[in-house]
Amino acid sequence: MLVLLFGRCICGLLKNKPRILVTHQLQYLKAADQILVLKEGHMVAKGTYMELQRSGVDFTSLLKKEEEEEQQLPPPDVPTRSRTLSQNSVLSQSSSVQSVKDGDQLPAEPVQTVAEESRAEGTIGVSLYVKYLRAGASIFTLLVVLLVNLLAQVAYIMQDWWLAYWADEQEKLGVNNSTIIHNGQNITKELDTAFYLGVYGGLTAAVIVFGFVRNLLLFNVLVRCAQALHNCMFNSILRTPVRFFDINPIGRVLNRFSKDIGQLDSNLPWTFVDFIQVFLQILGVIAVSASVIPWILIPVLPLLLIFLYLRRYFLQTSRDIKRLESTTRSPVFSHLSSSLQGLWTIRAFGAEERFQKAFDAHQDLHSAAWFLFLTTSRWFAVRLDGICSIFVTIVTFGCLLLRDQLDAGSVGLALTYSITLMGMFQWGVRQSAEVENMMTSVERVVEYTELENEAPWETQKRPPPDWPSKGLVTFDHVNFSYSSNGPLVLQDLKAMFRPKEKVGIVGRTGAGKSSLVSALFRLAEPQGKIYIDGVLTSEIGLHDLRQKMSIIPQDPVLFTGSMRKNLDPFNQHTDEELWNALQEVQLKSVVEELPGKLETVLAESGSNFSVGQRQLVCLARAILRKNRILIIDEATANVDPRTDELIQRTIRDKFRECTVLTIAHRLNTIIDSDRILVLDAGKIHAYDEPYTLLQDPECVFYKMVQQTGKQEAAALLEAAKQAFENRSRPNMSNGHAQTADGAEFGKRHPTPVVRAAREVRLAQSALHSLLAGMADCPGGAATHVTAQHPYTAEAEALSLHTAFKPIVVKP
Repeated sequence: MLVLLFGRCICGLLKNKPRILVTHQLQYLKAADQILVLKEGHMVAKGTYMELQRSGVDFTSLLKKEEEEEQQLPPPDVPTRSRTLSQNSVLSQSSSVQSVKDGDQLPAEPVQTVAEESRAEGTIGVSLYVKYLRAGASIFTLLVVLLVNLLAQVAYIMQDWWLAYWADEQEKLGVNNSTIIHNGQNITKELDTAFYLGVYGGLTAAVIVFGFVRNLLLFNVLVRCAQALHNCMFNSILRTPVRFFDINPIGRVLNRFSKDIGQLDSNLPWTFVDFIQVFLQILGVIAVSASVIPWILIPVLPLLLIFLYLRRYFLQTSRDIKRLESTTRSPVFSHLSSSLQGLWTIRAFGAEERFQKAFDAHQDLHSAAWFLFLTTSRWFAVRLDGICSIFVTIVTFGCLLLRDQLDAGSVGLALTYSITLMGMFQWGVRQSAEVENMMTSVERVVEYTELENEAPWETQKRPPPDWPSKGLVTFDHVNFSYSSNGPLVLQDLKAMFRPKEKVGIVGRTGAGKSSLVSALFRLAEPQGKIYIDGVLTSEIGLHDLRQKMSIIPQDPVLFTGSMRKNLDPFNQHTDEELWNALQEVQLKSVVEELPGKLETVLAESGSNFSVGQRQLVCLARAILRKNRILIIDEATANVDPRTDELIQRTIRDKFRECTVLTIAHRLNTIIDSDRILVLDAGKIHAYDEPYTLLQDPECVFYKMVQQTGKQEAAALLEAAKQAFENRSRPNMSNGHAQTADGAEFGKRHPTPVVRAAREVRLAQSALHSLLAGMADCPGGAATHVTAQHPYTAEAEALSLHTAFKPIVVKP
């Protein structure tokens, strides 16, 4: 695939254009007109391929011609089981797997798509209000808040009613006033002003106190509701499976935590409090008017029905428009976030105008939804004013018609309240609609508080403190899917990885390589059983499982924070251990040059480090953890050959006693593994030693090696053969590996051709042992063969018969 891309696109369709290729695939440099060699941000050489080869600069150490490479055997002091990976890492980088040949089809695989953002429909149910309020207050607290609100409104109405009553009493006293002559003095009867003023002052104080307490309680409850929902959503996001972040863009999550939480923090409490106060005032106006003119309730009923119809009609539209406005806001966040992350690339390609137009399109769509929301609100406001005008007209004409039966104070109170209803009613209904519209933000936050959770972080069943002590991993009939209704990406997987074994995992695109790692870390719950040192992983907590395995991912992750926090986030290691780990990955000098050394705060995503340096930081983390199991997920796919060699050498030296599972596209990094697990469409296609698999032309691994080119394939075959000859074999019985205590490690998955090749090798080994035994001990050859070779005598006899039938050996 890479060869086709380079040959047909870069050297073909684009041949008349300037082409700048930044690559660590060094085999393509021969086709370059000019080559720039960079080191630590500086240009150290420039010229053509031939000029650089003649110059003898550092470039030649990066690009060693395959025909000149001579693989050196490991030094005598290195155990034969040690990997020769660092030697093989200087193989041509063309050993990167090209998944399919021209004309082949990729295997069927589930395409990871971004799920469409869900948008609720219909009315906001009472249950949502209950969830919102119960998030921050108990039922008793809510009852107290309701009682205080009622008392505050009663005190407010009683204050105005007392003034009207005072005026009526004063009027009655003026009409019926009589002068009494007592002891020659005229005495006029007057009201006790101190009493009326004292009562009015007491009611005013009650309004102030109850109003303050009401607002204090309401805001306190609503702020606590917002805080509780935010914390609950945050915890839910932390506990949701990793698959959630694969199908939901970051803008969608940011929208919840920014705009929706902002609504809950800032706008909703004010609007909610305002709505409750206005609603209680409207009820007070109707109650006062009805107490003055009881029959006014008759025309109020049809007006109420008209109002309810208009409100329902309005909310059906505005609520969905508000939801639409919320969903059209997410693409704006996503586009802005992705544009900021790729700003350098956008500027390099001069794509600012295209991205600006895309942003304008997203923003215009959001602005259109927002404008629709405003216009529907104004439409509703005009009709509310009409209803209020009709109500005031009815009250006014009622007072005129019944003027002989009404007191002046009561009429004044009713008219005053009715006129205030003009603006108050419209505002109250608008606030009620606004509350319901803002509850869509609560709805969206509550949706994220109810996300599917991963398994518990800790369970009652805890593994031993030193677990795993060996690193034995067993897959027993494992099926794996990323979602409950998704397709199986691993099917009936049965495999075993021995302690200290180095296993390479290969396969075409979509074969299930990364899914195997996901099942091991329980990023989604697998079906079947996975054991680590005899402990069933599904029975222990995720923290106990994941912290006992180290992984070096393809895309290195650094967090915004100090270098110390990136290496040791839980403060479990001393400074000396941190510096030693950095020394092992050759980053000590780099960190020492930083202004604050270990306390230096890294840029976002570690952008002030190169990809290779970030990868080395991840390797230093793994060294510090000292776990028995290490997973390498294409860790060297995006690094230069030197960093690749450093990583492979460090893994060989520091993780010699660990079980290492390596997912690789560069076959040279896993060609000397103890065994290769070949996956195809989620199933095990083959599982055997690399050299054994390369004897089968039908094996997927064999085809992968051949696709790297003749020279590279020959180098890989030679490396596999060398590793095969140097590797010490475990005890065998009936073709199955066994430990010292006889426990079977798991069956291999050879094809018929592989089995035949194995028989030939067994025959060769048996023949050599036979000849050696005959030389040392004539007459005891059969016994010597059985003692020296781990396979059974029957297998040896069969191998000798099938592979070396013409050869006759006489004692």
